Amino acid sequence: MDTNGTRGAAESLPPDLLQEAAGTFGLLSSTMRLHIVWVLTQGECDVGTLAEQVGATLPTVSQHLAKLKLAGLVRAQRQGRRQVYVVEDPNLAAIVRLMVAQLQAAGVHADGATATGTDADGASAGTRRGLGA
Repeated sequence: MDTNGTRGAAESLPPDLLQEAAGTFGLLSSTMRLHIVWVLTQGECDVGTLAEQVGATLPTVSQHLAKLKLAGLVRAQRQGRRQVYVVEDPNLAAIVRLMVAQLQAAGVHADGATATGTDADGASAGTRRGLGA
């Protein structure tokens, strides 16, 4: 906002920056990959522990980790004979934590329902906020 209380012109973003951001958000649009990143925001984890935490098989988690690693969102590091995974960018961890906190504050429950349920059109709170289909 400027001194008159009006909004100035939006900053123009280069197409390659927008493409990179869209790609990152696209990777996180997978519920499984987002869940993996969420678990990793809590601290490092090996693939077996991740599989238990997200309720998936080792091969499934390994495939998702490979995509996240290729994109540079997570990295693997050796700890003795064990390989653990961590979120590469602390800013990514902060964004994921912020989104989860916002949804929790809005009353989204673990089962995906909201405290207020749906509106008269049957839209959930997430859909009304532009977070759903």
